Amino acid sequence: MHHAGLMPLFLMWAAMMVGMMVPAEAPSLWKLARGRGAAAFLVGFLLPWIAFSFAAALLQERLHSWGLLDHQSGTLASPALGAALFVAAGALQLTPWKRACLERCREGPARGSVSCGLRAGALSVLSCGVLMLVPLAAGGMSLFPMALLTALLLLERLAPRRWPISSASGILFAASGIWTLCN
Repeated sequence: MHHAGLMPLFLMWAAMMVGMMVPAEAPSLWKLARGRGAAAFLVGFLLPWIAFSFAAALLQERLHSWGLLDHQSGTLASPALGAALFVAAGALQLTPWKRACLERCREGPARGSVSCGLRAGALSVLSCGVLMLVPLAAGGMSLFPMALLTALLLLERLAPRRWPISSASGILFAASGIWTLCN
């Protein structure tokens, strides 16, 4: 992946976040669709993700300018940085805070408004933002890592509560980080 500049990177990240987070938020949108306010909630929900997209694009541009991104694949050039990103994502998945955020997501919004969407979106960024950076360590900005992350988010949201989806994925991410560092 060659250096594209901040605006194209931002647009790429924003499109990816919308494409990944709208399906993950589908249960809330479906609940709201029976009443009014799904569109207002969605606008509010996406605003924090758009802000995250700008920060991610800025990070990617900085990593590129520092020579820390592989120019062909768009992945982190340093195995240690990639490993650290995997471990950080895994560690976050294992925290009680992540479980609490997931419970709030499963409950869904109280009402369909921009302010409810903003709160839900901010909580989503805080609990899932590190996961969205994993493709920088796992194969660049290709569709396969994005599809896997979208599937993970949906599984976390829709699987029975007794299924340890977040914990299992946390262990897999951390193990991937260790494996990356050792190879």
